[in-house]
Amino acid sequence: MLIAYVDESARRRKGEDAWVYTLAAVLVEAEAVADVREAMQGLRFGKSRSVHWRIERPARRVVLAAAIAQLPVVGVVTVCLHRAEVRSERARRRSLVRLFGELSGRGVDLVVMESRHEQDAGDRAVLTGLRRASAVSHAMTVTWELASTDAGLWVADCLAGAVSWWLDGDGRYFEVLEPLVTILDVDGDS
Repeated sequence: MLIAYVDESARRRKGEDAWVYTLAAVLVEAEAVADVREAMQGLRFGKSRSVHWRIERPARRVVLAAAIAQLPVVGVVTVCLHRAEVRSERARRRSLVRLFGELSGRGVDLVVMESRHEQDAGDRAVLTGLRRASAVSHAMTVTWELASTDAGLWVADCLAGAVSWWLDGDGRYFEVLEPLVTILDVDGDS
C-alpha cells in the first residue's frame, strides 16, 4: 500500500509582486511508515510537539533536510507561481487538481492531507469533482489530519518549505532533497 502525506507552503517572493504556492506530497510504502514517523519524532527540538519548517532555525533546517534525504520516501511537489491578486485558494485548487491526478496515476492508495479545519471542505469539493470526471481513482482514499497527530505530515511540511525557499533563492536545503523530488508546474495566472 502506498501512502502520501500532503502539506502546503505559501510565501511572497522577495522583491516581487508575486507569490509562490507549493503543495508537497511525500510518498511512503506502508511498511516504512513507522520508521519514517519514528525518525521524524526523533528530530523534534527540545519540548517541541512537532517539526515545522517555518519556525526552525537555519542550522536545524540543514539537519532536517539531511535526515529526510535518508528516509525511504519520494516527493512530488506542485509549484504555482501567481500574481498577488490571485487568491491563494485558487492556487491551492489548481495545485490539488494536478497533485491528486499525479498521485492517482502513481497508484497511491491513501492520501493524508494536513487539515486546515473549515477549509478542508474546499479540498473535498475539488476531490469530488475529479472523481465525478473520472480524473482520479475512486479507490484512492483521502483523509484530513492535524499535523500533531501524524509525524508523516512533518516530512511534507519540510519538503514544501524547502522547495518554496529554493524558489525564493535559498537552495541549500532543496539541493539535498532534489534527487527525491519531482516538480510539477501549475499555471497560476490564467
